[in-house]
Amino acid sequence: MTSIPLIEIPYEELKSLVITSIKKQGNSFQFSNLCNSIGAIAVEKEIVQNPHEPNFQAIYFPLQKRDENRVREILWDLIIERVITIGDYQNDSWPHLSLTDYGQRVLDSEEPVPNDPSEYLKRIKKEIPELDNIIETYLAESVRTYNINQLLSATITLGCASEKALLLLIDTFRDTFEDTVKQERFRKKIEGKFIKTQFDELNKELQFIKGSLPYELKDNYTNTLIGIFEMIRSNRNQAGHPTGKKIDKDTLFANLQVFIPYCKLIYNLKGYFNDHKH
Repeated sequence: MTSIPLIEIPYEELKSLVITSIKKQGNSFQFSNLCNSIGAIAVEKEIVQNPHEPNFQAIYFPLQKRDENRVREILWDLIIERVITIGDYQNDSWPHLSLTDYGQRVLDSEEPVPNDPSEYLKRIKKEIPELDNIIETYLAESVRTYNINQLLSATITLGCASEKALLLLIDTFRDTFEDTVKQERFRKKIEGKFIKTQFDELNKELQFIKGSLPYELKDNYTNTLIGIFEMIRSNRNQAGHPTGKKIDKDTLFANLQVFIPYCKLIYNLKGYFNDHKH
């Protein structure tokens, strides 16, 4: 069978193809079958040209050796990330591979996961086209360090992304007062203060107007905004100080997954305040 042309895409995009292929393979697979599946996906997505005649029906598309080597490198990275392991129930060695319990939970997600950085970042940019560059920078750093098991660093940078998002909301709220006296009073309460103090002051103000918010914003405010902010902030504080507390990868995975709806809610609130002064 003729090999497909070289897949000339960056590492993270090829990793996305590998993860998509693993999902199709199930909880155990062989290296050669995986490579053929990746080739089929690349042809289906028109990343490479189909090497066969238009009417030729092929069920698999072999990769060139250079791309097989790139896939092998990605698989070793996924082994380091604890997503897959060598062997399966019948075979204990290469080229047999299988998902770990953690990997199964990761791949069961219906949304792009942080283990697939390319699709994860595309997802948040699709959900929030106007995403602030600073948030994106810290979030991308968090995803990268998460994937190499630098969990303290990943937790701190996720906390920075969360703080920047909340500061944008606080600034928008400050700038959309109708009463300039109240605006100045709020400004003095938050100016130069820690993020927790600023958030508490915002929360106090929102108690007076929360009833006027649209249902979907009001309903998500307590559970999503307050709950996730406190969770991410607490983890960041533990990671950023020499407490000796270890960060659990499953917990960090969950935090990265909920960050996108949390950040989207913040941007929805920003949009509401820009359109409805208070």
